[in-house]
Amino acid sequence: MTRLGYAALDGAATLRWAGEGSDNTRVVVFEGVARRDEWPELPEPVREAVADRLGGTVVSAVNQRGGYSHGMAAVLTLADGSRVFAKAVRDSDGLARAYRVEATAAQGLSELVSTPAVLFTLGSDGWFVVVFEFVDGRHPDLSRPDELRAVLALLARMAEALTPSPLAGIPTVAGKFGPILRSWTRFAEQGAPPDLNPWAVRHLERLADLETRWLDRSGGDTLLHTDLRPDNLLIDTGGSVSVVDWAWPCHGAAWLDLAALAPAIASAGVDPDPILAEHPVTADLDPAAIDSFLCALAGYWSVQSRQSPPPRSPGLRLYQARAAQTSLSWLEFRTRWP
Repeated sequence: MTRLGYAALDGAATLRWAGEGSDNTRVVVFEGVARRDEWPELPEPVREAVADRLGGTVVSAVNQRGGYSHGMAAVLTLADGSRVFAKAVRDSDGLARAYRVEATAAQGLSELVSTPAVLFTLGSDGWFVVVFEFVDGRHPDLSRPDELRAVLALLARMAEALTPSPLAGIPTVAGKFGPILRSWTRFAEQGAPPDLNPWAVRHLERLADLETRWLDRSGGDTLLHTDLRPDNLLIDTGGSVSVVDWAWPCHGAAWLDLAALAPAIASAGVDPDPILAEHPVTADLDPAAIDSFLCALAGYWSVQSRQSPPPRSPGLRLYQARAAQTSLSWLEFRTRWP
């Protein structure tokens, strides 16, 4: 797999794409973490209800620091040494719907693909809790060839096992994200921000024209995760990869999940283009569809990264800025627009 130039620089990184006639260097900023609710903050009746369903006493709770949502996410250890992974959110919280969708979507998926099984859900004292089986793993490092190969193999299995989609009543990817991924059009109509990437400013009309063309190739009956990133993947000591956090399921064309992960592959210093040319879900795809979807993602991240940071997820905007910069750099390389 092709390597890109990638160097750490005081909490940021520089990603360089090899290209003729232009300097394709982009600064990539690493993100922080969300300020999550903690297990002791849950009302005592909620904690007792969880322990009762688990059939034991919770002796420790290790909060998970990754991700960008502020709901509780913790590994609970019981008195007998067994562990589970629990997520919880207040019913009144804006995240509550996403947590409920995740719990519903993940039910039964472990029988089809590598994803933690849902053990149970419960509602108590104004809180919603979902408890999963514990996976002893860490987030994969996409810069490591063996771990990247394992992730790519998982995506191939998902495309096969989740077609047709086993979930009913979920939106199409075009219906869910088509209206959202139109940021270049809004910039073209309302004016670009003064700090927008100069290459993007020069090609704003072309980007606005390109960003919706992926919709023509988005149809399909594959269950899509739609939010694949390294922090939504786990790799265990045996090298097996699981996918977690099914909060945004849609159905559509299988290639979209790999295309959505590709900017993270690029951020790891690996050229995604040879992967896309060879992977089963994208090998026969018109490269223009990738260009369009990448364009749409870059526009979305360019807009979102300029919003005020959520109070409990200050690192989200930095992550989105990084994603926008990486995606635009890659799109500039792919299109060869001057």
